[in-house]
Amino acid sequence: MPQDTRFAAICMGFFGGALDVFCHIRFHALLATQTGNIVLLIADLKPDNLYDTVIKLLSIVFFSVGFVSGIYFKAHARTAYWRTYLILPTVISGAILPLVSHNAFIWVPILGWGTGLLMLTFTGVHIENHAVTYMMTSGNYRKMLGAWYHYSLEGKKDGDTKRQAINYTIVVVSFVIGALSASLCERYIGDFTMSVISVSLLLVVIYYTYIVHRDHLEKTNV
Repeated sequence: MPQDTRFAAICMGFFGGALDVFCHIRFHALLATQTGNIVLLIADLKPDNLYDTVIKLLSIVFFSVGFVSGIYFKAHARTAYWRTYLILPTVISGAILPLVSHNAFIWVPILGWGTGLLMLTFTGVHIENHAVTYMMTSGNYRKMLGAWYHYSLEGKKDGDTKRQAINYTIVVVSFVIGALSASLCERYIGDFTMSVISVSLLLVVIYYTYIVHRDHLEKTNV
């Protein structure tokens, strides 16, 4: 299915790394990695740090609302295009926000909600036939190390083990490249980094929608 291809994995891995780095630099909060956000929230919980505390709380709350909203939309989906619809809010807001606002109290709720929708959209997907998690890559990193260990040191030279190792490496490398790209872009183009990051999602929307339409997957990929 189109959501399980290497192309989707590259784009989504890039987006996950780029989004969290950009938001951490700009707002001192994470939007995709909410467990990390909770850790940062507790670690930075000080009376003189109220601004950062509120921003992190907004991220957690609106991400949660977005994720629950995604569950509702998925449960009532009639065609495979529901994934397209749930990705579009983040694409659109990422492109528009740099033009209209520099306020974190606007950015974080909107992007947090969109990221929650997005996370639900790609819950339970695979890269080919290997389970993968987009936007949070610690699990992918562990699986990458395990696969390369089995292939290199335990003598499991079968094609599937090698393919698995390569697939997880693709996701992890894409995540790292996204993170590095966001860090560099933020220095030179500021808020417009979010517009650049959104391009990776736009590519997913175009690719996914095209494949669903071309292969008539509207009713079989729900």
